[in-house]
Amino acid sequence: MERRTRPLVLTWLALLALLAISATTVWIPLGWINTAIGLAVATVKALLVAIVFMRLRAGHPLLRLTALAGLVTLALLFFLSGTDYATRSAVPAPWQQPSTEAAPLGSS
Repeated sequence: MERRTRPLVLTWLALLALLAISATTVWIPLGWINTAIGLAVATVKALLVAIVFMRLRAGHPLLRLTALAGLVTLALLFFLSGTDYATRSAVPAPWQQPSTEAAPLGSS
């Protein structure tokens, strides 16, 4: 195996192993741990793709800065959405009893 293709093949094998882990956790009922495992696997997959396939490790500093800006923007959106959700008051929608008789066809 060539020196240049070895990291790509190892990353591909790691992604396949992570795929197997995430597919296996679907069938094992572990409660909230399934969500934690899924988030951890997704994070590792994203880091592998960003570091190896996007070549952020050896990339230009402007490329790294752009990737960091994207992550900061995503974190800001999650933070603002979370604060919006946390500060809303629960106002139930008004309930209206459905009519027992359907309107005739063609009437408005």
